[in-house]
Amino acid sequence: ALRTLQEFVQTWYKVIIVALVSVLLGLGISASYASAIDYVSSLNFCAHTCHEMEATVFQEYSHSKHFKNEYGIVVACPQCHVPQNHWSLVFYHKMFAAFEIKDHFVDRLYDVKNFTPKRLELAKKVWASFAATNARECKACHHYANMVLEDQRSSIRAQHTDAMKTDENCLDCHKGVVHEKPVDPNEKPAANFSF
Repeated sequence: ALRTLQEFVQTWYKVIIVALVSVLLGLGISASYASAIDYVSSLNFCAHTCHEMEATVFQEYSHSKHFKNEYGIVVACPQCHVPQNHWSLVFYHKMFAAFEIKDHFVDRLYDVKNFTPKRLELAKKVWASFAATNARECKACHHYANMVLEDQRSSIRAQHTDAMKTDENCLDCHKGVVHEKPVDPNEKPAANFSF
């Protein structure tokens, strides 16, 4: 048996070396990718690497129930703004997020006076992405089926009961929950609930 193994190794040693190197290289690339995605999907990266976030929307977020609440649960930026539990969607999202570097260096959105006039336009892009996925990221945590409707105020209970019937997009009612809702002069006032 030992002699057979030696003959096998002598015959196939190049293939074995290539296979081992390929596996190690694959593991290294996978670990590097996972580490990079973890880093760019952290609250610290989102809030403090991009100065346009730190001086504006992070300040609002840090006073919201998604950041401070009676349970001590922190819902970080990527949990709302990056697809969850689907590596290919995360890769796609992160690849296109790289184009936002232009906003920083060319449009200079890190300066609050440049960010403020573009805020409605930027918010509309985010709202459109939530509409396109039917608030997939909201619903990764907030499940209609798990709501205890009896514990909700009657007006809220009625709204959620109706929303369940059509699997409504959460942002149809909950714009401005975490970040200040920019005023759209072309939009009629609608219900806006904050929790």
